[in-house]
Amino acid sequence: MHMTIHYDPAMVNPGIRYVGLGYLTPFESGHTLTVGDRTGGDKRGVKLTPAYCTLISSLDPTVGDRDFTAEELGLLGWLAGQGFIALVAGDAGFEDLTVVPVPRRDIAVVEDLDEGYLLRAGDDAPFAVSELGARFLPFVDGERTLGEIALAVKTEVLADHEGRLSVEKNEKDQGRTFDSVLVEEALVLIRDFARAGAITFEPTA
Repeated sequence: MHMTIHYDPAMVNPGIRYVGLGYLTPFESGHTLTVGDRTGGDKRGVKLTPAYCTLISSLDPTVGDRDFTAEELGLLGWLAGQGFIALVAGDAGFEDLTVVPVPRRDIAVVEDLDEGYLLRAGDDAPFAVSELGARFLPFVDGERTLGEIALAVKTEVLADHEGRLSVEKNEKDQGRTFDSVLVEEALVLIRDFARAGAITFEPTA
């Protein structure tokens, strides 16, 4: 990808999370980043040099205090402006999780853990997901946004008497809302499922 990158001071926002969208496919001198590959989506792509591909692949939406160089911030600003990555504020709510999870590979449960599950996508190495995170998976249909799924999980948990009591106790003990826990869990899912290639996260338009 050849372009002039201008440093954008507006991108220096403490707590901002960068969410990689779509998927990468290799070509002779780099990779193509494709986003919008879903029913009703606007499929488009951009060619990335190896250095930029490495930057995109390294994005972790659970980290809000990563230091980027001016050049990296300029690239991230351009990609965000073109809709190739999404930005999520540190105090995001469900309404801010506008990306759409799209299943790409079959996911199998390898083992039940004390507080979650060990999953595997294809023949790749297994990875862990929490019990709460696993509740997101049945709602991943390629149409609902991550925020809508988080709300559906919240409704499901609170509909159960024991679940509601557990949530109320945790909110009191931890001093944080269940909504914030679900948002945090959603960001972890973006990181882990995207890395495994099991689910990609696509823009709504």
